[in-house]
Amino acid sequence: MKYKINPNFRLSTRYLSVAWHIVDRDVIAFEAAIAREGRFVYTFRKAAHVIVQWYIGQVDIIYHKDTDFEVASLQKWLRATIRGIILSRAQEILPERVRYWEEKTGLHGKGVKVHRFTKKWLGYCTGDNEIHLQPFLVIFKQEWMDGVILHEMAHDKHKHHRKEFWDFLSSLANYDSVLVDAKHQAAMAPYYEYYVYLTAQR
Repeated sequence: MKYKINPNFRLSTRYLSVAWHIVDRDVIAFEAAIAREGRFVYTFRKAAHVIVQWYIGQVDIIYHKDTDFEVASLQKWLRATIRGIILSRAQEILPERVRYWEEKTGLHGKGVKVHRFTKKWLGYCTGDNEIHLQPFLVIFKQEWMDGVILHEMAHDKHKHHRKEFWDFLSSLANYDSVLVDAKHQAAMAPYYEYYVYLTAQR
């Protein structure tokens, strides 16, 4: 397995942060028995080993000192749980950011859809101006997220990447080079492949 989710995994962004907490086994057992919205429990041989607690932008992962993060079933469960949380957060935040930039720029497309693509694209704009965005954009830097959104919004006017497109994108971004170059910078980020892994369906 190329990537592992364990206490060395760090994620802290504006819209989603992960914190790890090591506790005694009896604390895990006690908390796992209490049903709570946003609480997910990993059990093995009828015993609770890991709890993921999710509330708004905070993910708390609670485990005990003997938790074996090498167990394939635990890795699969952690990945699926975190993927679901990222998707939920993205479906809330990304359309909000699109609406923000629509109001700011005066551009209004057909709508926005947030979903995982089979390709590693960050986003795309359809011929009838519907924007599609990858959910893991919500865990990138704010300026990269916004830059990708502006990039796709610029395709409302220009369905290509010729000079007219880049000039128009620059004007939308108020000539902010970070926003203009965001799509390239995000795709080149060292953790890009890890984010793809976190949100992939398999």
